[in-house]
Amino acid sequence: MNLNLYPYNFWVLYAAIALAVIFLIVLLVKLMKLAKTAAALEPQLSHMNDELKLMEIKSEVVKEKTTADWNRIRPLLVTIPVLYAIYAIYKNDDSLKGIKGYGEAARKYAEKKATDRTIAKAVSKVLSR
Repeated sequence: MNLNLYPYNFWVLYAAIALAVIFLIVLLVKLMKLAKTAAALEPQLSHMNDELKLMEIKSEVVKEKTTADWNRIRPLLVTIPVLYAIYAIYKNDDSLKGIKGYGEAARKYAEKKATDRTIAKAVSKVLSR
């Protein structure tokens, strides 16, 4: 099944070449329009890039500030439960009075913590065997 267009072979070739040239011209026109549009968008893109860099700098500053604040607050977060435990010991014991009473409550708290640590070590030794 051969397709033979003998008298029209060159006409078909010329039409194909003409069609290819027309498509290339259309492609070049579209590309020139695209280049103009890209050139028009360049200031907006550069502005967006500048804003993005500024946002990155701001986020770094906020992260550093948050870290600094956390490092300042962390000791307070650790001491608040300890101070509350000392206050609870002071409040529950009627024999403790004044500043010396708070000192005694702190000593009792430290002794209780030491005892708890000793018990925890003993339990971990027993469990590890």
